[in-house]
Amino acid sequence: MLAENNLPPQFRQWNEQHGAPYGKPLVLAKKLKRWLPSHWYWSLRGPFSIQRNNDTRRFEYPWAFFQAQLGPGSRVLEIGGSLSGFQFALAQQGCRVVNIDPGLEAAGKGWHCDHQTLARLNTLFKTDVELRNTTIDKACLHADEFDCAFSISVIEHLPWSDVENIMRETYRSLKPGGRFIMTIDLFTDIKPFSNTETNKYGSNIDIKKMTEVEDFEVDYGETTQLHGYPDFNPQYIIDNRNQFLVGSGYPTMVQCLVLKKPLQPSRQGSDDERSEP
Repeated sequence: MLAENNLPPQFRQWNEQHGAPYGKPLVLAKKLKRWLPSHWYWSLRGPFSIQRNNDTRRFEYPWAFFQAQLGPGSRVLEIGGSLSGFQFALAQQGCRVVNIDPGLEAAGKGWHCDHQTLARLNTLFKTDVELRNTTIDKACLHADEFDCAFSISVIEHLPWSDVENIMRETYRSLKPGGRFIMTIDLFTDIKPFSNTETNKYGSNIDIKKMTEVEDFEVDYGETTQLHGYPDFNPQYIIDNRNQFLVGSGYPTMVQCLVLKKPLQPSRQGSDDERSEP
């Protein structure tokens, strides 16, 4: 499905509770940032104040959270989490979170996605997120290790070879019955809405092709609104544009999808030969 303009009340409540997607507002924030010790300021603003976000995240984060239905002790994988507040929000709920991100670029505001920064943020937010500062194929994931995996607006920025690696490694590392919760940007300024193949952020991924890399089942998703499916209708989306959430930072809509690893996979998964460092 595509994210819609009108947020459900529980999404608005979740955003207010966690300060998503920009951080908790502070009266006289600029003056407080100047005079307060930095660790006080950032702890007051909360984990969503660290990394810049498109405003589509006001839908993406609560939607992903409620889809997961996780409890304390759940083992969670976030792919390309960088310094997003979502990983810390999950950890504050008692989840055991592993964030896989190569950290090739600064995440904004002078923070960098590396072990030193994650340690500092874990201290600020009283969490224990684990960063694996590499790509997923080199992250030494165990087979059947995670209850749930997240990819929040990551896939569309990557070359196809990286997308394939993500699908294969995520499938292998999820427990049978585990779910892969994804949001994928749908750019309205490139194909299939124009003749341009890509923009500076990426491309419109063929989601059907992506889901077929492994034997995932589609647990949640409206194929008429997911690029790559035969019944996807670009003209319908443009004609009903006002119904859907469009980012103010960049003209993108948000495709939402949940995949599930079958309880009994139809083909033998790979051994856990890559699980040890």
